This record gives sequence, structure tokens and C-alpha cells, in this order.
Amino acid sequence: MPTTIFPAWPHIVFAIIEPLSLIGGWLCPIVDLHGFITDQIPSPASNSEVEIHATSFALAYQLANLYGLLAILGAGVVYTTSESKVLRNYLVALAIADAGHVYVTYLAMGRGLFFDVRGWNVLTWGNVGATAFLFVNRVLYFLGVFGYAQDVLGKEVKEKRG
Repeated sequence: MPTTIFPAWPHIVFAIIEPLSLIGGWLCPIVDLHGFITDQIPSPASNSEVEIHATSFALAYQLANLYGLLAILGAGVVYTTSESKVLRNYLVALAIADAGHVYVTYLAMGRGLFFDVRGWNVLTWGNVGATAFLFVNRVLYFLGVFGYAQDVLGKEVKEKRG
């Protein structure tokens, strides 16, 4: 099995779970484009009859393409670098993107739907729940809760800020 310089838990989260979830994000609009678009905001009503503008189709496919790109880039970074600073900077960028992703989802859903966790659908769990899970794990990694990356000789490298 390919490995990374991450400790065990960050390896599982950032080198296995996250790329697989991004592949899921890439596949979702390919498998069910209409559902991917209409289920972005949880709704008790059926969205099967909702007419979708061609722009929404284009944006959904473009988003799928970005998920695929992130999966490839992420796997490339975490499986090929031998420098802990590269991993740290990669995770900083993703943490910023995580916060932005959850925030724009909040803006789109509105306060009521966003905080009605029982009413969330699968896409909301991905957009908010999974993204928040990744964000929390990134912060815990930055704090050293899981240890630090190992250099190529197996020596633990305490990451320096900056």
C-alpha cells in the first residue's frame, strides 16, 4: 500500500478518505446530474419535476471537474512529497477552502435549514458535515494532536510556522 509521511490518523483521513470523497463528488453529478443540482439545498418537496437551466448543468459539471482535479492533486501531494512543510501548506490552503465551502453553503441554505441538522440530505452532509470533519482534523493536525510528519529517514519533524 502506498504511504505518506503523515502519522497514521492523518494518513487515513487526508490520503485515503479525502481523495475517495472527492472522487465521490466527481462521480455524483455524472451519475445523477439532476439530483446533484436540485439536492444542493435540502427540500421536503420532490425536486424531480424542477426545470433546470443549462447554466446549472454547466456549473455542476465544472464543479465535478474541480472535485476530480482536487482528488488528483491531493493524492499527488500527499503521496509524493517528502517535506512536511509542503503537507502543512497544502493543509492550510484546504482549511481555508473548507471554511469558505461551509460558509457559502450556509449562505445558500439560510440559517434555518443550515442549523436543522435532522433535515439535512446526503449532499448537505457532504457539503457541511464532511467538510467540517476535515477542517477539524486539519486544525488538530496543526496543533500536533496526531504527531507530526516524518521525514524520509523516519525522523519526526516538528513543523515550524512560516
